[in-house]
Amino acid sequence: MGPHHIIQTVLACAMVLACGLYWAGRLFPAASRRGWSSMTAILRGVHAPVAMIHYADRRSQPRNRTGCGGCSGCADRNCTPGAGPDR
Repeated sequence: MGPHHIIQTVLACAMVLACGLYWAGRLFPAASRRGWSSMTAILRGVHAPVAMIHYADRRSQPRNRTGCGGCSGCADRNCTPGAGPDR
């Protein structure tokens, strides 16, 4: 087993972890917000760049979900099934 196999394994594990975190955030938004809130506190504690702190803080705030399926993309349109603007 050479070093390239180790690199491939690490990259594959990182991708699986990233996908798991993404879907956990989509399925459990309240837990995701708590995680981002904790990340904001950690970033402030280590004196991270302001842009990183701002991004984490913004992600920890609840968003206005008034559109179809919880998004806000069509908040000003009729979002009933089959009544979209292109139908």
